[in-house]
Parts: sequence; C-alpha cells; structure tokens
Amino acid sequence: RHSIGDWTFTQNVGAGSMGKVKLAINSETGEYSAVKIVPRISKKSNSQDPNKDLRTMREAAISSLLHHPHICNLRQLFLMTNHYYLVFEYVNGGQMLDYIITHGRLKEKQARRFARQIVSAVEYCHRNSVVHRDLKIENILISATGDIKIIDFGLSNLYSPQSLLNTFCGSLYFAAPELLNARRYVGPEVDIWSFGVVLYVLVCGRVPFDDQSMSALRGKIRNCEIEYPVWLSPSCKDLLCRILVVNPHNRATMAQIFEHPWMNKGYTEPIDVYMPNRTPLSLPLDDNVIQSMAEFEFGDAKTIKSDLTRILSSPEYQESCNIWRRIKEKNERNGPSTVPTGSSSDYLDPTRAYDPLISLYYLVRERLDRTK
Repeated sequence: RHSIGDWTFTQNVGAGSMGKVKLAINSETGEYSAVKIVPRISKKSNSQDPNKDLRTMREAAISSLLHHPHICNLRQLFLMTNHYYLVFEYVNGGQMLDYIITHGRLKEKQARRFARQIVSAVEYCHRNSVVHRDLKIENILISATGDIKIIDFGLSNLYSPQSLLNTFCGSLYFAAPELLNARRYVGPEVDIWSFGVVLYVLVCGRVPFDDQSMSALRGKIRNCEIEYPVWLSPSCKDLLCRILVVNPHNRATMAQIFEHPWMNKGYTEPIDVYMPNRTPLSLPLDDNVIQSMAEFEFGDAKTIKSDLTRILSSPEYQESCNIWRRIKEKNERNGPSTVPTGSSSDYLDPTRAYDPLISLYYLVRERLDRTK
C-alpha cells in the first residue's frame, strides 16, 4: 500500500524494533511523519511470538501518552487487517549514531547538553512507571534544532517498585550485566546502565564493551571490563564509574546522576523533567479517564476501576498521601526542599510511579486535557 489515512508514503527511512519505517506526507497539511509498519500476527504464526501484537499496542499506548519534548510522540494508530501503522512525529535531523560516525567523539560540553536531555526524558518515563529497556545510540535522533528525541518504545514496559521484571530486552552492547545473568530487575536500573553506555559513546566515539566473540563480549560486560581514555575529564570519568557498576544496588540512581557536578557544569538551572503538577488521586474516579484507559488495552473498564479503587483505599496509599501533603506544606512554609524519592527512602511519592495503574490514570487524564 502507498498511503494510510491522509498520509502518503514517500520513502523508506529505516527499521524499528519490530517493523520498517517509512517517511509520509500529509495530503491535507503537507507536514511529514515517520510511519512504523508492524506486521500483525496471523493465526498460523501465533505460536512463535504470541505477545508481539500486545507489544505493538503497548508501544502505541505508551508513545501516545508520554508527553515530553525529548520523546518522539505518536500521532495516530491505524489497525489494518495485516499490519499496524504507527504514525510518529518526524524528526528532521538524523540518528545520533550517524552524527557520531561523522563527527567522532563529542566535546564534553556538547555531550553534556545531549546527556541532560536524555536523562530528562528517561526520568520522565520512570516517574510515569515506564521503563524503555532498549535505550541505545540508534534509538536517539537529533532534530534540525540540535535537540534529541528518544524513539522506539517497542520493548518498553510498565514497572512497579514492588515487583520485578524478568525479560531480557534490547541490544547486547547496551545491556546491563544483570540482564545477561538472567536476574530479575525492577526496571529503572537497566535504563541507567544503558544511559551510561550511551554517554561513553558520546564522549569516546566508541562502545565501552566490544569483541568479535559474543561470549567474550558478554564476559566483558558481566565483569565491567572497561578502559577510560586519558582525555576524559576526571569529573566525566567519575560519573561513568558510578553508572557502569555491575551490582545494580551500587549503581548511581537518577537522582544522583541529576546532582553530579559533570551534568551541571555550565548550567545554573537543574535539569527539567517536564512533569505536570500533580496532586494525589482520590475517589471518586473520572469514568471518562477509566474508559480511555480501557481503550488503550490496559484491561477492561470495570477491572481498572476496581483495581484503582482498591489501591487508593489502601492504608499504604493513604499514608503516602499524608506524607506528600506534609512535605508540600513544609516546602510552602520554608521554600522547596527535596521530596524524598522511592530510591532514597521507603517513602513512595503517590504522584510518581507509585503504581502503573495510577501513572496511566494521570497520563490518560493529561492527554484528554491536552486534546480538549
């Protein structure tokens, strides 16, 4: 087929985690989009990868709900008989990979600008209970204005601080050691490792772990056998040494990365995560939001509503809300102080990654507000 809806395909521009990507032009407005075309599973092939359709729908839902200047946004989804067509905003600049191949390693000042944008986007995902799981240099685009956009949420998933994931995802070069050891993981820590590898590529112009033998490459990653070039500033090396740590419990958290001197050199403002102002959810829930959540295939409306009601009525959630209000009142009296995050204390912020269903409720409600 040569078109879908108002979009006419012009040329192939690449391949994503699960399908090919075509450039398309809108016949009404003349604007461009990147259309990812993913084959739907036929009944014959269903046994090979029964979750592929679910992953495509999850990518579509997550990509249309996340709203961040450094995340590539999904505009439309078309479900046809044999294919899904995901219409994304077109990033007119190119891949970070091509940029590195052309320019070689970046000056630390330029790498820092990109790094701040990348961690802003990744932290925004994490605060919304989303883990990317395929963060690599190929999934970072540079716009014509020189800003980055993260793409390809085909392997992303929702995570909960109280439970563990166990799927190995992504590229071996950017994969955390615990994934190679088939260990279960919460989620954010594997994205943090991948960010460390991306940062190393930006400042060194090559991947930190490489070998022609796959088993030797796995060994280097598992043991974190890494060489730091002499030209790296001590501060940059210190940051990388804190991120590229085999034991995920000893690895830098996002909060620590945000506060690291290298990330903030030359900047007076902290890194903006572009999180909307949120207050804790309370009953009754908005049925329009619940219905939209069901349309995004996160379960049926009745189940979503009963599960959310159970979470919001729990003593643990109520206690988190009470702590949240006390911190807010204290900040209003004394000026802002750091709100504790789940990684640094037992307190779980009820407005940030408390539970995937709560995060989805916020994201869907915010999307409905934007499209009013």
